Amino acid sequence: MEHVLTLSEKLLLLAVRPEKGGLTGISGDEIDYSLVGAVLLEMTLSRHLAFVNNRVEILAERSDTVLYTYMLERMARSPRPRKIGHWLEPFTISKKRILAELYQSLVHKKEIRLEDRHFLFFKWKKPFLAPGNHAYNLINEIKNLIYQTCERPEDIFLLTLLEPGGLLRRIYPERGMRNQARQKIRQFLEKNQSSESVIQAVQTAKAIKIAITAHRAATTA
Repeated sequence: MEHVLTLSEKLLLLAVRPEKGGLTGISGDEIDYSLVGAVLLEMTLSRHLAFVNNRVEILAERSDTVLYTYMLERMARSPRPRKIGHWLEPFTISKKRILAELYQSLVHKKEIRLEDRHFLFFKWKKPFLAPGNHAYNLINEIKNLIYQTCERPEDIFLLTLLEPGGLLRRIYPERGMRNQARQKIRQFLEKNQSSESVIQAVQTAKAIKIAITAHRAATTA
């Protein structure tokens, strides 16, 4: 790719519908929570954070990245390291802020464009894939990763977050192929349970699924 994309940027790029624009999914819960989890994981790669016993510890108090700075500022308010799930709860980290920062980053990298939309008193930004975007390149990259041995932590994180992010359908529209890919990913994770990257990825994916379930239960109660 001409521009190197972060883990969270890759997930968001995959979530943009290729023709109609907007994001995949009915409610957007999957991608909203998955983006927060992805940012936490990529911040471990940049050594801003560390996962210790399923808790997130701050390693660096500052960052040159606006999004990371926001995350660190929010996390520094906690008197002690918190579990991953805590940072996925409502009102801890603004999912709207995360989305807005990632939108601007993808616009800057010429992967998407944003259109202003409004209905009554509501206003929002609707994303569309930009000409020359790398979404299909990313899809092909992921297909190759699924059927080969992954070693890089960023690749392991990406594959693990596809399912909680509701993005496997984007990679494999056909159900049979999607089920095969899901099984391949699970086999890889089970085979490499002692890998630190796999442990971090699985912990985050589980926390995301729990957070999504809790959110949906709260909104339908």
